[in-house]
Amino acid sequence: MSLRAPARGRAAAPPAWLAALPALAVVGLFSAYPVAVMAANSLGLGRPPADGGPTLEHYSRALGSAAVRDALLNSVLIAGGAVLFTLLVAVPVVLRQARDDRAGRGGAAADALLTLPIALPGIIIGFFAIILTGRTGLLGLAWDGFSGLAYTFTGLLVAYVYFCLPRVLGPLRGAAATLDPALAESARTLGASRARVFRTVTLPLLLPAAIETGGTALAVALGGYGTVATLSEGVRLLPLNVANELTTGYRVAASSTLAVVLAAMAVLALVLGRALARLVRRAVAA
Repeated sequence: MSLRAPARGRAAAPPAWLAALPALAVVGLFSAYPVAVMAANSLGLGRPPADGGPTLEHYSRALGSAAVRDALLNSVLIAGGAVLFTLLVAVPVVLRQARDDRAGRGGAAADALLTLPIALPGIIIGFFAIILTGRTGLLGLAWDGFSGLAYTFTGLLVAYVYFCLPRVLGPLRGAAATLDPALAESARTLGASRARVFRTVTLPLLLPAAIETGGTALAVALGGYGTVATLSEGVRLLPLNVANELTTGYRVAASSTLAVVLAAMAVLALVLGRALARLVRRAVAA
């Protein structure tokens, strides 16, 4: 008879959600609770001077304001246009970077230059735009057509492209690195031109990542405040309206209402970007 004690079973692994608890706690503390308070204020359920609810009066007043509608439209056009243009610029760049990385020719200096804007606050990017295309900026002194461009719709669009560039290049470069070069090489061997290979092979494979990256960049650009605060003279974007409602009269309910609208737009950009990317990925795989 064996006197050996029966071997104990291996301890059960902790549930996977435990690893996410610290992140969930941070998100709950710095996101969920403030958003709930903001939403309550927008409905008139907060502390004075945001009381008097529940009511949708603050939303009807905000969306009925021509100034707010103009700011909302400008935000969508500038942020959306900047992201779209950035994607058009970024796709050939990341494909070239992926080829260089596979060949061991990655350039550290070029990478640092392309990712520099992500380390800069929006207000610094706005300051750069003034130095280049302000009324006494470098390019404005060279040609009058550039003078004061920084304060126009076009100037804001260019500044936001610079703001968005590293936020698109980074994720998209990672996606480009996963593309199998053998697919493009096989198509080239069968006689397809470079343009056709890009259109029928490379772009469909990269498109889901481009769409998802674009959605994330759009959400960030919609909420960007520093750049427009530096450059805005006639063109208003929604983040400025949010800040102004607080700083001029401390209108908490009105500011919270605009903040909820802005946050909803950003979340919508994220959700649509990921959903559309998933649909395109399934269509490509089918």
